[in-house]
Amino acid sequence: MGKRDYAIILLGATAGLRAVDIVNMKLRDILWRSGEIHVIQQKTGETLSLPLMPQVGEAIKEYILCGRPEADSEYLFLRHRAPFQKMNDGVPIGDMFDSYQKKAGIVRKPYDGKGFHSLRRLLGREMTLAEIPVTTIAQVLGHSKTDSATQYISLDSEHLKACALDFHGIEVGRSDLLA
Repeated sequence: MGKRDYAIILLGATAGLRAVDIVNMKLRDILWRSGEIHVIQQKTGETLSLPLMPQVGEAIKEYILCGRPEADSEYLFLRHRAPFQKMNDGVPIGDMFDSYQKKAGIVRKPYDGKGFHSLRRLLGREMTLAEIPVTTIAQVLGHSKTDSATQYISLDSEHLKACALDFHGIEVGRSDLLA
């Protein structure tokens, strides 16, 4: 179970995949020779091709060889209890992530933005901070429009400060502030 969970969390953190897309990954979606991952996104129905990061590839390989239950299933990630089949949806991944957060002492509240999807937002933010073009961020996260990826730009407060206007020398009176 730990090997499976580790590979799933790495996929979320390094590839920005949605939990539902990880659940639906098939063994054939990992192209080992070319070092790519191909998934059909449930949200858009579009195929997404991403590089298979070495650390993620090793984690998936370790899961397949040493942690994946013996089962005749085309799906990559299986339930860890019988019947060994794919998970129904992304909810078990969210629950798994929550349990690891609880073990780590991370306090969660409903809708606090700390769920599994936060790994996706973190990747988008890190890419923004690395000054990766928004078109590339949209492609990696599987957004069909760049507008969907612009939410990550607003998280870049450090670079946004550089765009702020300088009001030095402009007098503001009390009446201006209360108007």
